[in-house]
Amino acid sequence: MFGLPIETTLLVFGFPIFWIIYTIVFLVVSRDWDRDGVTGDDPS
Repeated sequence: MFGLPIETTLLVFGFPIFWIIYTIVFLVVSRDWDRDGVTGDDPS
């Protein structure tokens, strides 16, 4: 693509795509963390 070697193309386009997917997965997994911590922090 654009005259670049395939390795460079994978780095230029692959890493941002991986980072976007990683961020979406992290947000989905961590969206209930605030509710999970409320009952676990009660010392009594």
